[in-house]
Amino acid sequence: MSDHTSVAYEAVQTAVYAAISGHITGAVYDAVPGSAVFPYTVLGDVGDTEFEARGVKGRAVVFSTRTYTRDVGGKFPCYRIMAQIVEHLTASRLVMNGWQEVQKTYRASGVTLDTVEAGTFVGTVSFVMLVVRS
Repeated sequence: MSDHTSVAYEAVQTAVYAAISGHITGAVYDAVPGSAVFPYTVLGDVGDTEFEARGVKGRAVVFSTRTYTRDVGGKFPCYRIMAQIVEHLTASRLVMNGWQEVQKTYRASGVTLDTVEAGTFVGTVSFVMLVVRS
């Protein structure tokens, strides 16, 4: 992976963290500390590839968040936090250092019961964002 690639997805990940941290239920982590308390959200997989449209070159960045809940309400608290994430990420363009958002598309979401941690629900939200150098 080139430095060009890592700079784009790092800028997006930093912007996603800034957009949702303190604005959704629970803490937001890049790496979960051992002392984490439910519910919490983890910045998930991030990757990017080159794109070119109408002579403009940039990066297509795919990113996700994973929300972990353990609640008597079952999967619904997880869905509520995921809705908060989608709301905050789609409300406006993300502010990034050195990059500008061209387009952001909500891809998918879903909640599953964790097979390792009994009673823990995991909700994933995924986006694709096209960015160009600013």
